[in-house]
Amino acid sequence: MTESESSRDRRIAELRRSRSKDWFLQGSGLFLGALAIWAWLSTGKLTGRLPFERRWQNFKNFLGDLTPSPVRKSDGDWTEAVPWAWNLFAERGAVALMNTIAIACAAIVLAAVVVLPFLPLASRRLGRRDPFGIYPGKETNQQGAFAKPTLLDRFSKWQIVGGATRFLFVLARAVPEYILAFLLIALLGLQVWPLVLALAIHNFGILGRLFGEVVENADDAAARQGIGAGMTRKQVFATTIFPAIFNRFLIYFFYRWETCVKDATVLGMLGLLTLGHLIALSKGFFWDQMLFFVLLGASVIMVGDLVSTGIRKTLRDPS
Repeated sequence: MTESESSRDRRIAELRRSRSKDWFLQGSGLFLGALAIWAWLSTGKLTGRLPFERRWQNFKNFLGDLTPSPVRKSDGDWTEAVPWAWNLFAERGAVALMNTIAIACAAIVLAAVVVLPFLPLASRRLGRRDPFGIYPGKETNQQGAFAKPTLLDRFSKWQIVGGATRFLFVLARAVPEYILAFLLIALLGLQVWPLVLALAIHNFGILGRLFGEVVENADDAAARQGIGAGMTRKQVFATTIFPAIFNRFLIYFFYRWETCVKDATVLGMLGLLTLGHLIALSKGFFWDQMLFFVLLGASVIMVGDLVSTGIRKTLRDPS
């Protein structure tokens, strides 16, 4: 080992010894690790009472039932699966698929449009009495000099509104969308809007948290100049912050759209004609049809991912 390498290793070791230690974080990690070990060791057997041979036979029967019924009847002729799949898609799958996509699109667009005006209020750096640490110039004393805010002034309407907005985000995402849909169906009846509103409310809270993190971590140089020039918070957000981080907004938007497609599928089990309703009807009797509808929903997610990648690539490099 050369002298320079030895000196470098000593400096690295000294930096490690002098680094600040967060005992709360380390203690939380140890507690969660101990809790996981206790939960693993304290549970009973998870294998059930069926013997291994019976479970293996059930597994083979299940795999056999996943094969399309025309293929099973024709002793493995997979060409018979094409007209079978097309009939399923034409008779029931197409309508259910369109309903699923429509519910997901309506919910995520509604959630994104509603959440945007709340972001300047929820931001801890922008939605405060002194956005980005810059106090408004109009707050001066009688001599024309800036009046330093008192402790009571610091807890102004901005702190109250910001805390209430962040609490609203937490409350919206804390209630499962399935419970929201169940309650809204009881109020509005079995129709599309209870599912759309349930997904929109839940994703309002999630997008508020995700978009809020993007706003908090964004470069604030241009925003600080705008505040210093006399622009309002909403003007700064609309003209400097939002255009700069629009690409990351799209990432989260399409990510939650994919989740909405899956959630709309599940919510169809409440009785509305979506892919989830067809999956629930097929479960236990027609495993091959259930697999077809599951793969149909997965194909939508794949197409959506390709569209998201293409749009973001175009925004990064328009040429």
